[in-house]
Amino acid sequence: MHLSTRAVRLRASSIALSLALIFALAGLYAVDRSLSTSNRAQVQVEAAESAALVGGFIAVHTEALQSIRGLYLDTTRVVQGEQFQSLVSSMTQYANSFRRIWITDTAGRVREQHLFGPVSAPLAAGLDVDTVTNLDIGRLAAQARATRKGQVTKPGPLLTGGRGVLMLEPIYVGNGFRGFAGGTITTDAILASVMQARPRVRGQLVLVVGNDTVASTDRVLTHESNVDTASSSLTVPGGAEWRVIVTRRSSYANIRPLVWGIGLATLSALIVMLLHERRQGIRLSERSAELERLSAELLRANRSKSEFLANVSHELRTPLNAIVGFVELLRDGVYGELGQRQVSPVERIASSANHLRLLVDQILDLAKMAAGRLEVHRESIDVRAFVLTVASEVEPLIAERGLDFSIAVSATLPRVRTDPMHLRQILMNLLSNATKFTPSGSITIRARYVAPAPPGPIVSHVGVARPLITAVTSQLSLPTAVAHTAAQPGGPPVADRPASTHGGWIAVEVCDTGIGIAASERERIFGEFEQVNAGPRGDSIRRGTGLGLAISRRLARLLGGDIALESDYGKGSTFIVWLPIEQEAVRQISQPDASAEAGSAAHGS
Repeated sequence: MHLSTRAVRLRASSIALSLALIFALAGLYAVDRSLSTSNRAQVQVEAAESAALVGGFIAVHTEALQSIRGLYLDTTRVVQGEQFQSLVSSMTQYANSFRRIWITDTAGRVREQHLFGPVSAPLAAGLDVDTVTNLDIGRLAAQARATRKGQVTKPGPLLTGGRGVLMLEPIYVGNGFRGFAGGTITTDAILASVMQARPRVRGQLVLVVGNDTVASTDRVLTHESNVDTASSSLTVPGGAEWRVIVTRRSSYANIRPLVWGIGLATLSALIVMLLHERRQGIRLSERSAELERLSAELLRANRSKSEFLANVSHELRTPLNAIVGFVELLRDGVYGELGQRQVSPVERIASSANHLRLLVDQILDLAKMAAGRLEVHRESIDVRAFVLTVASEVEPLIAERGLDFSIAVSATLPRVRTDPMHLRQILMNLLSNATKFTPSGSITIRARYVAPAPPGPIVSHVGVARPLITAVTSQLSLPTAVAHTAAQPGGPPVADRPASTHGGWIAVEVCDTGIGIAASERERIFGEFEQVNAGPRGDSIRRGTGLGLAISRRLARLLGGDIALESDYGKGSTFIVWLPIEQEAVRQISQPDASAEAGSAAHGS
């Protein structure tokens, strides 16, 4: 199951990695195409702008020729040369690219002309444009008469030198034809005007008419690599179509290797990191599976240990009970009176058997608690009566050690709903330990009601000086002193206090004046098989088992409370058993009245 799940995870991660790489490469390709398209779009914009500039240049010079029509508006006079020269001079301010301007009469013969710049020779006087074959002027003149619209010839060699075009504009006043106005412009002048309008244009500008390249700003780069080319068309007067072609080296071509290099390097780093993470994930998965396996084995081992201890303890109790029973029969003289030399060995056998039975019972209880099989049977008990009963059982042992024993428990304490058998075991363990580790002095058991802590931080009672006890005494049947502690806010440490407790606590305290416990040992002694200041290892009865406090704390927590410790090393210890009480029991508490219950009794044994 683990292997199949791991394989599915690996396949899913591989698919995710592949998809990530595909998307990354697609994104890089999209960026590359976007930059290339943007570069080509820039070239196309330059071509369109250049074509618009060429069209505007032709339109300006066409309008300049049309302005000559103003000389013929007065039909009563003949156009003189001075008038023509004056008009041409004023045209040069906005149409300064003409090489030659001339006018004809109605028969098409040249009457006046003006030359710009150094030229070889003027046109012959009386030249009939209808008979000129150069630049196909004759055909265009006939077409201009027929359409009454200006015409532009195809680029070709000019009489003034260079390559250019002839612009021919028919002059009509009303319906009367008055002649032609013509002018020549070089193609170099056309491209120069474009470059002057766009001084920062990059690349080469080429002017093409039909299939003939008539002008270029620089050498053509069409056959070179890493160039972008775009063209734009325009229509000149007469219907001819010209094309302006812009060819420019790709600006993106220089940075394309850098873009792809950075992109691929980033992808490679991403792949390395993803593969590393994947290996780490595989290791973590394998480690998790190993930890799960070890955890399962530990749980099985723990269950096996608990079952083994429970079985062994149960099997040991049967012969131990038999040994104890027969020892009691021997002590009672059922099999005859014991001799003086037999009494001591029989007593030692009884003591050792009882100690061994106690050890077996403790191990069995520990195994049941570890396995979660220890049952709790709760019932309502009177704390004062219960404490007196437990005290009566241990009083002979305390008296035998020559210790003073006192009890301070009020009869007005609320009843507690708990398991009396487990609570008895806790108190017996604490009293037994107090007796064992108190060479001289006294042992005191007392109980008091502790109100619930107010909202806010709760301070642990461990290591904190307790309030003074207000004693309300009454004479007991046992030689002990009984007192009641007034209700004080507090409780066990925050980490140990059950959240379901609303009625407060009963704190049962077992105090002694024995050897005390150092601060560094106060938590360790609650561990299993842990002891402080134990006797020699050979004296097992003196040493004990080291399980009493561990079992007591577990039982207290099982009952919803806890056990805390206060100790002054060398002066004694106080173990506090915290027992939760219900809200209903608290309502039954009468208000303590010290004056009404005054009285005291004490006894030292």
